[in-house]
Amino acid sequence: MIEADELAAIASLIADGEDREAFTRLRSRLGWPRGKQLTDLTGWLDLLAQLAATRGVSQVVDLSRAAVLDPDSPDKLFALGYALIDSGAASIAASVLWRCLQLVGDSEEVVCELVSALESALAYNDAFAILEEHASLRGRSFICEYLYAFNAAMTGRLDITRNELARLVPDSEETESMRATITAIIERADRVAGVCSLDTRDLRGWHYVLTGSVLQHQSPYGFDEPMHGRYAWLRDSIERIATGLLRFAPLVRGTECVYAPPIPLAHPLSVSSHEILGRALARMLGVPFVPWPAVGVPAPGVIVLYDLTELPPDDVTRLLQRRPGQVLYAHASPWTQDFPIAPDVTTVLYQSLVAPWDGTTSVDTIINQITTSAGLEADETAADELVRLTALVQKAWPPLPGQRSRLWAGGPVPSNRFD
Repeated sequence: MIEADELAAIASLIADGEDREAFTRLRSRLGWPRGKQLTDLTGWLDLLAQLAATRGVSQVVDLSRAAVLDPDSPDKLFALGYALIDSGAASIAASVLWRCLQLVGDSEEVVCELVSALESALAYNDAFAILEEHASLRGRSFICEYLYAFNAAMTGRLDITRNELARLVPDSEETESMRATITAIIERADRVAGVCSLDTRDLRGWHYVLTGSVLQHQSPYGFDEPMHGRYAWLRDSIERIATGLLRFAPLVRGTECVYAPPIPLAHPLSVSSHEILGRALARMLGVPFVPWPAVGVPAPGVIVLYDLTELPPDDVTRLLQRRPGQVLYAHASPWTQDFPIAPDVTTVLYQSLVAPWDGTTSVDTIINQITTSAGLEADETAADELVRLTALVQKAWPPLPGQRSRLWAGGPVPSNRFD
């Protein structure tokens, strides 16, 4: 289909109210990497403005229209790219910012924003390649040097990350924090040297090195290709939850107590999903389940979450630092989006998650089902590589006090992402 036909087809979808399909089609053509091949952005940006208008994203509407009128303005393209990242359209943002970079050359601001868009789109190899092309910029920009080291790690090039560490000379608290991120990645890689292959199939090893989190279970579905241990859409089960807690419990024998954050608004059950798992673990360990503190930090003890993304922002802040005797467990963690902190242990990595309960079953019944379950059947644990898990835990456990890593989306092990 020639470009004019593609534009007309998407315009027709918008006119017919098929906004979702129109956006999918637009993103597939304007998004990275195909979008950087377009010679004329104006027609595509006009469609983007129309779609943004149907979704009420007024900032993107205004900035798209401004770029249509002046498609060779670096300022207008940069402002649009920035807004698209904030709006969750990182792939399209990358194409717009790529065009901006072609106009301005060696710009720290544009390179960093383009790399941010590519990272959000999980295009780490492309982000690394762009940073590699701008060696002179890296030589005078701490943040570009940091991003080069970070994206080297996210693409499996730890030798480059290690070499770059010596070049990261911080001059502020912010740059010191960036250097600490790279230092922690290298230290964790050294900690598990000899037990993790850290190749393009070692999901568990890379997950630990990049985030400091121990992954307990790997999906057997599409393990060889295309998922490599991550879940896409997951309808969770009591058995999967029980498997995670049964594997986790031996790591925290001797803990003083178990915590879980309280119920969020509009939750279908009388307690939070976190509390269901927390009470189940406390019963397994024979320790008290204690109230979530109104102030201060819940430590020492084990903090239990069902879904990491359901941790409220205020509680994220309280858990940025890992206190002595404190362990953070999340049954499920996202792999297609960053999160401010990574749990010390997680059972599964998912893209979309549905809990195995609703408001029709009593909480006590659910807890009883978890604590009496023998866990997953053998076919569900076929990809778990328990010998490797044990070897990693022996090297990586217990986690040391200090700042928790961010949970980074994606990594050197590829998986199919479904939009």
